[in-house]
Order: sequence, then structure tokens, then C-alpha cells
Amino acid sequence: MPKTIITEKTLPVALHEIDQWSGKLTWELYAARLASVLGEERISRYTLMSYPPLVQAFNAKKDVLRDAIQNVRDSDSDFTLDFAKEQIATLESKLARLETQLNLFREQFVRWQHNLYMMPGVDMEKLNAQLDKPLPGIRRQ
Repeated sequence: MPKTIITEKTLPVALHEIDQWSGKLTWELYAARLASVLGEERISRYTLMSYPPLVQAFNAKKDVLRDAIQNVRDSDSDFTLDFAKEQIATLESKLARLETQLNLFREQFVRWQHNLYMMPGVDMEKLNAQLDKPLPGIRRQ
């Protein structure tokens, strides 16, 4: 059985690497950087392409980088300003990715809600009562 590289713990790291990427972005370059960050010998691009959140974030970042190349501005030699610009670009990229993910979750919720409503024998009041129950407390010893 193949080794699982992208897990719930490593997915945020992989997405952060995409968010802070600058320069030319290819699957091979991204796979090489991610392998070094995660301490892996090698990660294939096909492995990365099998994770939809990574593919969505990668394609969105490619679009942002493509637009940035078209809007090339004069660069200042001020180190602080350059650092701030990189931070802003990283945060804007992360914001765009999270907004896209939020919209997908909203669409999924509406789809689930509609499908439950259309199911025979489902009492929506009972379902809402069950869904609105608070989580049980955690007993720690």
C-alpha cells in the first residue's frame, strides 16, 4: 500500500506553501519544495494532483501569478516594503483560497439541505432538533 503523504496535519502546510509561492509555479517545482518541507525524499506531481484542495489552490495561485506578471510594477529597493508586499500577496492568496473553499461548503450545505428535504420520511423538525444539540462535554482525568 502506498505511503500517505498528505494528511490532515500536512494539508495546511502544503496549502501554505502554495499561498506563499512567488515566481514560476509548476507541479514539479512545487512537489520538490513540498518534499523538502515535509522531509520526504520525493513527491510526484500525480500524488499531489489526487488531492482536490491542492489542485484548486494550485490553479488559483497560477491565475494570481499570471495576473501579477501582466501587472508588473516598478520594484522599490526598500527591503521592508518588499517584505510587506510579499506578506500582503501571501495573505491575499490565502484569503482567495479560503473564500473559494467557503463557497464550495455553502453549495454543499444547500445541496444536502435540499436532498434531505426531498427524502421521504425525514422529519425536518426532528432533524433540526438533533443537529442543534450541543456537543457532549469532555471528561478529562
